Amino acid sequence: MTNETVLNGIQKLYRRIGIYTSSSVFLLFLLGSLVRATGSGMGCPDWPKCFGQLAPPFTASDLPDNYQEIFLKKRLAKLERFTNTLDKLGMSERADLIRKDPKMYAPEAFHPVKAWIEYINRLFGVLSGLLAVALGGLIFWKSNDFKRVKWWYLLGFVFLILNAWLGSIVVTTNLLPGIVSLHFLLAFICLFGFIKSVDVVQPIIPNFTQPNRDFNWFWLFVWAVVILGTWSREQVDVLKGVSMLADDTGKLNISAMDMWFAVHRYAPFLMLVFLVSRIRNIQLNSPVKNHYWALAVLVGLQIILGVVHIWFTVPAWTQVLHVLVGSALLTYSFLLFLSSKRV
Repeated sequence: MTNETVLNGIQKLYRRIGIYTSSSVFLLFLLGSLVRATGSGMGCPDWPKCFGQLAPPFTASDLPDNYQEIFLKKRLAKLERFTNTLDKLGMSERADLIRKDPKMYAPEAFHPVKAWIEYINRLFGVLSGLLAVALGGLIFWKSNDFKRVKWWYLLGFVFLILNAWLGSIVVTTNLLPGIVSLHFLLAFICLFGFIKSVDVVQPIIPNFTQPNRDFNWFWLFVWAVVILGTWSREQVDVLKGVSMLADDTGKLNISAMDMWFAVHRYAPFLMLVFLVSRIRNIQLNSPVKNHYWALAVLVGLQIILGVVHIWFTVPAWTQVLHVLVGSALLTYSFLLFLSSKRV
């Protein structure tokens, strides 16, 4: 067996583990959206355990009578350490706002479904970590063969660890607005790092036969719209908290939302017009045309889900699908960007 054959085998193994790792991180978007849509973010009031156990119980009778007081006390102790850290970083105003927020002092009642939804989300986070460690082990075991990917892998791994820590902060601060969205957005940077580390070794999407500069900026446009989407979701949570989510007609109260929601709302229409115009101008047998069609379908689905959001006041099932399709659109756009850069 030649050295080249061995190297190709190692590269194929690396690509396979890398795709598994990236896929597990992507799956966390789906599970995370399910957690948020079902209000399960505080299904486990402690971290990394759930109600002090390796797995959540099935009934409240398995917990002490004063379990709410116990876990609230533990969470407030962590909250105090977190706000003290903010003070040291010169963010005393933000720390005071957190301390004065009455939501921080609300105990969490046990709910078996919410506890298990959050617990399963955490399990897949652990799975992502194990796959990432296996990927890193292969990189540093065969360091001479993977010199070009080390930094991309480390980017993904560092942000995976950072996001795990941020998950504990999300629980400690009782789903503090801003922290939840940051948790979501940093997961994309983690995913991009792992995808890039795989793509450098063996392309995930084959190279284009011709240069295509559209994808150089299109994925950044999608990324910007996703960021605006997380901000809009924060506004939905705020409106829901003050019972102003729906207007007099029962639809989403869009008049109470800011201009960035309007940008997020109409940007997909611009994407769709652009993609359709490209589809009409590309030769029929061009392989790139299929990519434009796939992007157009994803954008069209997002528009439909956005309409359902407004007309039916953000139902839980569309929240999950909206995040899933949006994550697929951004990830696919990033893959096409990487492919276009290799031409």
